Amino acid sequence: MPQPKTALVTGAASGIGAAVVAQIVDEQLFDSVIAVDIDPAVVDQYSTAAYEMVMPHMVDISEYAAVQSTVDIAEADGNICAVANCAGVSEPGWLDEITPDRWQRIIDVNLTGAYNVARATCIPMYERGVGTFVTVSSGAGQRGSMSGGVHYSAAKSGQFGLVRGLAKQLSPHIRVNCVVPGLIETPLTTESGLWNEDEIAAFEASLPAQRMGTAEEVADAISFLLGPKSSYITGELLTVDGGAQLS
Repeated sequence: MPQPKTALVTGAASGIGAAVVAQIVDEQLFDSVIAVDIDPAVVDQYSTAAYEMVMPHMVDISEYAAVQSTVDIAEADGNICAVANCAGVSEPGWLDEITPDRWQRIIDVNLTGAYNVARATCIPMYERGVGTFVTVSSGAGQRGSMSGGVHYSAAKSGQFGLVRGLAKQLSPHIRVNCVVPGLIETPLTTESGLWNEDEIAAFEASLPAQRMGTAEEVADAISFLLGPKSSYITGELLTVDGGAQLS
């Protein structure tokens, strides 16, 4: 009897990650979901009958041992065959405010964290000969970000090289792609201090779409890349930004 097909989603307590988990559950895309977040609330959040297929774990993805331990637990009950790395953190600041410690924390979560998740999950998927890995970057990695800081821009840009390198190294067994959101209505945008209301309104007015995107719209792109309809896509940076790249 084949083992259940399991998806692992990081950053699952809110925003894009939570939207991905909800889509997987609602559409029964996989047999089970490992929902990972550094926020301890993730445990209670998914400990309900509606999320019976979800197994929550409180994990800091910047700590490789913690990620590997969680993957080992998940692999004991099923095969991880799809990964959505949605975890991310931002701490706005000008260059003189970004101390080496602040720089390292943003790099540790946004870039090293993506590597940690990829290493722990892609090796067993590669050995089984099948799998998909999607990580979430940011438009800040393409265009730079004054509000988010150079550390955030650098970390998110670094994910592009990680994705394309992995896509080559892990082919043909694993497809590796990156979703690049623009201004999305998530806590990272509305509660992090990156943007105030006037700045959001001005940015929305500059967009062809004339509005912020939703977490669900980004989750749609992630689900597409995780599923069979994207079977000939790997090494891709899929931008979901309402046309910001046209500005």
